[in-house]
Amino acid sequence: MHFERDFVIRNREVLEGIVARSHRVALGIFVLTFGGYGAAVWLWFQDNMWGALVVATVSYLVFRQFRMLALGVARMPLRGDPQAVEALRAIDVALEQDKPHPVLAEVEAHLRALEDEPPTADERAAAGQDEPKKGSGKAD
Repeated sequence: MHFERDFVIRNREVLEGIVARSHRVALGIFVLTFGGYGAAVWLWFQDNMWGALVVATVSYLVFRQFRMLALGVARMPLRGDPQAVEALRAIDVALEQDKPHPVLAEVEAHLRALEDEPPTADERAAAGQDEPKKGSGKAD
């Protein structure tokens, strides 16, 4: 495991943003890659074999790296953001030890666990979050 629960609680907003952007970018790369494959087939039928080969090869190479590329593009807007420094460093360290898919999957698993089980009062205090106001919730 690369991340601890208290780290995820402290950096929850940043990590949620990275995960969401990473999924959107990955979907875009996926669509563009298969569009590239379609363009390669079209070029092939136009008797442009070398053009088709180049387009298909580039599409394949981008598709092979789409997780790392998506994660890199998702982290770009956070460069220079002082609130995101800790999370970005931790992700960089995790990526040195493992591939992007397991790292992203672990972050998502931690975030899902937080949705299912909210942080305790001690964890909220450690993360600098206020206590929820009593009487502000819905009645059962």
